[in-house]
Amino acid sequence: MEKMQQLEALKAAPKFVQEVFYIGVADKQNERVQSQLLDESIDRFTERVTNNFSDKQYRDLMKNDLDRFNDYNLDTEDREYICGFYEKIMDAIELESSDGVLNNWLYDF
Repeated sequence: MEKMQQLEALKAAPKFVQEVFYIGVADKQNERVQSQLLDESIDRFTERVTNNFSDKQYRDLMKNDLDRFNDYNLDTEDREYICGFYEKIMDAIELESSDGVLNNWLYDF
């Protein structure tokens, strides 16, 4: 139940807001859509928590959801922010490693 609460808190939190090392989303026109993509991803992770997904299944889900952001011309800071957000999701579901999924997407390997 704690995982679900943490995921719901992430979903309720504002996205792409200015932080110490992040000035906010570069392309304000796509901010709402990109926030929605994060919320939809949280919904998919929430559904999987009740089904006890394996770590590999969570990583596959993360990879597919990250790929949805490829349609936007994201700068490095936005990509780093999105990866940081997925790290928060990983913490919530107790996934210790992305096994390279985040780095591969961030650096476009």
